[in-house]
Amino acid sequence: MEGGEHDEGIGLLSGAPVVAPKKAEPAPVAAPSIAAPVAPVVPAKVDIGRLLTLAAADDPTRSVTAETVTTISAVLTSKATEPIDATLVIEVAYTSTYPGEGAEWPVMWLPPGKRTKTELFPRKEKQTVHLLPGQGVPLTFEITAPVGVRYGDRAEVRLAVEPPDGGSAPKLTLACIARQAVLAIKTSRGYEREVADTLLGRTEEKSDVVFALLVPSALRGYVFAEGMSFEGVREMLKGIRKARGLVEGETTLKEVEPLLVPKITVEGFVEGAIVELISGPFKGEKARVKKIDQAKEEITVELIEAVVPIPVTVRGDHVRMLERGGAKGGG
Repeated sequence: MEGGEHDEGIGLLSGAPVVAPKKAEPAPVAAPSIAAPVAPVVPAKVDIGRLLTLAAADDPTRSVTAETVTTISAVLTSKATEPIDATLVIEVAYTSTYPGEGAEWPVMWLPPGKRTKTELFPRKEKQTVHLLPGQGVPLTFEITAPVGVRYGDRAEVRLAVEPPDGGSAPKLTLACIARQAVLAIKTSRGYEREVADTLLGRTEEKSDVVFALLVPSALRGYVFAEGMSFEGVREMLKGIRKARGLVEGETTLKEVEPLLVPKITVEGFVEGAIVELISGPFKGEKARVKKIDQAKEEITVELIEAVVPIPVTVRGDHVRMLERGGAKGGG
């Protein structure tokens, strides 16, 4: 097709058609982020009670005899990092093997920070104690076993600590338990058995005062009694002929133990020795040893001042050595 001269022809060019570029869309704007709220950090609650320790300074339970004063102690310690004030609760209690008859045990103590002792009574008492970090506060109690105490009677000092935050409370019990004592009774020489027999008869009425008696043949002038108190035994001795009273102080079992071991009563005697009869119908007479029977623990003697030498056989503990190794035979 031919176009005219004046035609405004727009010819098509060979090749790909020209496409107009699209207008770039604006990039989306990100929304501003909002931070999540942070919960406040709450420190864990400290149980102050667990930072307190209450421990006995030594043995928390003691065996004591009547009329003795015993000191028993405890220590209260704080592991807190700061000083604190805690409340110490003290309770004194008595128990007896004879219900309704137990005697009261006087209890004294020295409150922390004080200079004078005060008496504690059988009721609860409270005392504020100031505790420094890592330092122990001593708690000392004096317990007196009364005169009329019975075997097995018990006095207790019960301790508890109330922390300022009301947490767990440490507790401790200190106790004294009454036991029997071994007491030495002084007698006239040669009357040990008589005193013991009379005292034994009186125990039938007061069986809780004296439990046992020992008359050692190897120790003259003494009788040992196992009893609860000096005062009780002293009362029972009143009026007993040839009893000269109690020896002050308790006799330990270690001192009495050698007297409990039986010994051969004829040990140390030899034929011809001069002895004195200390018991029996010929008490006070001098004699010469004629024969020794080890198996029967007997000695046959002849009285020196007898007109007719008559052999007399006695127990080995009925004679006392005067002269060892005298000549055999009479004269």
